[in-house]
Amino acid sequence: MTPRLILLGAGDFAREVIWLVSEMATTPDWEFGGLLDDDRERAAQILSSNGFGQRVLGTIDNYIPQQDDRFVCTIGNPKAKLAVSERIAARDGKFVNLIHPSAAIGPGCILGSGIIVCRSAVITTNVVIGNHVHINLAATCGHDTVIGDGCTLSAHCDVTGHATLERGVFLGSHASVTPGVRVGEYAVVGAGSVAFRNVGGGQTLLGVPGKSLLS
Repeated sequence: MTPRLILLGAGDFAREVIWLVSEMATTPDWEFGGLLDDDRERAAQILSSNGFGQRVLGTIDNYIPQQDDRFVCTIGNPKAKLAVSERIAARDGKFVNLIHPSAAIGPGCILGSGIIVCRSAVITTNVVIGNHVHINLAATCGHDTVIGDGCTLSAHCDVTGHATLERGVFLGSHASVTPGVRVGEYAVVGAGSVAFRNVGGGQTLLGVPGKSLLS
């Protein structure tokens, strides 16, 4: 039986992931099954607007994974993404990686599960990526970087050599992390900002050079 792909969450990023899925259709390891979301009306609108019909399978909390189900979480917020993914995993849900055909992944990389890598993203060499990580359009991960579980890299982000993003970090569009810098758990580097120094857990960094506003 062909496994069926189920997306967890019907937010804006889900629409982009559905597009990604459609561009992977020439070599599928699964068929598209539908969406799970607590807002079933919103999920139905997203599906119908993208030509997939009414494939709303239910709510996340009430769904019991089936043997042929394969999941990815399309929630951008790292804390929510990890919480939802861990609830499904606790019910023996199995996660897969979605990697756009145009993305480049070099040698020596180690990838977790539940990862989404979008069009034109680049993961160079000896990069370690945890579970449930999003690497959006044209984002880059340089050599020897470590990307922790649940991180979200928005479009055009640049994580440079030997940098580390701990669990649940969020990078806004065009954010940069310079070589060797460590960004702590659940920290945020805002859109267009540059982390030249280590960022503490839970902090929000804005500007160039980035300054911590919240802790």
